[in-house]
Amino acid sequence: MANSNYLSVFDILVSNEKVPSKFLHNLPRMGFLDPSATEEDLKAGSSVEIPLWLAESLHARRPPLVNVDLPKIYKDAYREILNADACTVDMHKLGQYFYELGYYIAKYDIKGEVATTLVNTFKQRFRMLLAASVSSDSLGSMQPLSASERERAVAAAKTERALSTWLQRGDSPLTTANMVANHRKRKRAEMEMI
Repeated sequence: MANSNYLSVFDILVSNEKVPSKFLHNLPRMGFLDPSATEEDLKAGSSVEIPLWLAESLHARRPPLVNVDLPKIYKDAYREILNADACTVDMHKLGQYFYELGYYIAKYDIKGEVATTLVNTFKQRFRMLLAASVSSDSLGSMQPLSASERERAVAAAKTERALSTWLQRGDSPLTTANMVANHRKRKRAEMEMI
């Protein structure tokens, strides 16, 4: 995982998400990876859901040992739902790490539609998050958010409260800096001389 952050707990959780993978070669004594396998060996053509970190390392080998398939939340049916109206989707239920996992999975999408869906989904939901950050009581009434959306919504609400508090204080009003005022005076004097 070239773009991963080794020390990020959040990235570790994302890389532990299971992705469907199809094994291209027989793997001796690896049957334990497939819970439905009765044999000790994992046969070529077996489809198994394995963690993303394992799928990427097996796919990076030469020759690749697995083909990584798109998880169902990035396939056509869900893509159509998200493109129609992403604001009505329960992201927590759909995929808690929807954007982050999509970032890793996008390289396995030959058509490039996953990346487009991620951008469109974020654009649609960003407006909703922005509107909700102004009013902290509306955060609870929104559809459940993904982990990164929740983090951004809480940060935006906190920033909005801090700005509101600062504006209400009134003890440090905004004034023109002396340097700017002097520059204006100098410029006016130069204009009068001409």
